[in-house]
Amino acid sequence: MKKKLPNQNDGLYSIVGAQFAAPALPIIKEIRNKDYMFYGLENLYPQKLIEMYDSSAIHHTAIQAIKDGIFGEGIDLIGDEYINLQGETIDDIFEKITLDYSLYQGYALNVIWNKEGTKIAEMYHLPFANVRSGKEDEDNEVNEYFYSSDWSNLRKYKEIAYKAFDPTDNKQDNASQIFYFFNYTPGNSVYPLPAYVAASNDIILDSKVARFHVNNISSGLAPSLFISMKNGIPTPEARRDVYKEIEDTFAGPENAGRFFLSFSDPDNAPEITPIDAANDDYYLLLEERITSRILTAHRITSPALLGIKDASGFSSVADEIRVAYAHFEGTVIEPKRKKITNSFGYILKLAGYNVNIQVIPNRIVEDAAAGNPDDLAEPNIEINE
Repeated sequence: MKKKLPNQNDGLYSIVGAQFAAPALPIIKEIRNKDYMFYGLENLYPQKLIEMYDSSAIHHTAIQAIKDGIFGEGIDLIGDEYINLQGETIDDIFEKITLDYSLYQGYALNVIWNKEGTKIAEMYHLPFANVRSGKEDEDNEVNEYFYSSDWSNLRKYKEIAYKAFDPTDNKQDNASQIFYFFNYTPGNSVYPLPAYVAASNDIILDSKVARFHVNNISSGLAPSLFISMKNGIPTPEARRDVYKEIEDTFAGPENAGRFFLSFSDPDNAPEITPIDAANDDYYLLLEERITSRILTAHRITSPALLGIKDASGFSSVADEIRVAYAHFEGTVIEPKRKKITNSFGYILKLAGYNVNIQVIPNRIVEDAAAGNPDDLAEPNIEINE
């Protein structure tokens, strides 16, 4: 009897209330009495990559730019080719695996063969973060993969074993298989490691700086004043009243930064001492450094590709985008697209689609290749008063 994976379309990704620190390189290890390989110390390394993706605007946009570049405007096929019983098309699956590949350097599919084992009858995208590799055999081959909707809660979402993709053993109980594709990483034969993890600290720092500014504006993360009340030590209730009155005066978006308040024996009038905090130039330099290092990790040579203004020396934004995208397309997008289209094309042929995958490029690529600056240049807006 064929079996399909549970909850595989509850969304691309799911994280169940967890706190994540900046991920270091994952430790891949075997655990006694476990048939699968741990992906990180807590077996949650992909979930930590999701946390980074969701929390850093720059990193998120970079991943999306890579995904959009690979996907383009979809696969050049005539008509909508439905690939499963949920009404998903080949383009739907292709778009999901390009996002996974951009984020994890890998993707996973659930393929279901027909009764005769001669053709793939259905195909489903699997969230890459929900799949774990089985242990290698004596020939260094992985024969099964494991799926769970939530690896942090295996009591509720117990892992289920599925046969690794094998066109020669695909009948009856082996009809539902997992195709697990990823980039080779030196020293690790079962899981991928994205190149951008070298900038993990900067990605985490980007999200922390953003939260700092939010907190500083809304409630004052860093105190800016030290107020010493030298008219005796009032009761706790009176102290709260004084604190509330000063807070109403100094705190809030218009006066970002909290204050310290102390009480002492009668002596003089209240003493107010400013507390020097990091100035705007410090944060501007910090944010520039963070942005530069994240973009470098993604091999994006110009911030303009992500909509970030930068003093580049080009005569126009169009020129900068054209040069930067040509480099981005050749060194990042095309190599990744080739790996995905070759592997996905192989699966499509086993599903009866005898085609060579051709991706329709985004218009920006065509405009850049044609040297047409009209769609790339900054808009010339006139305001009539």
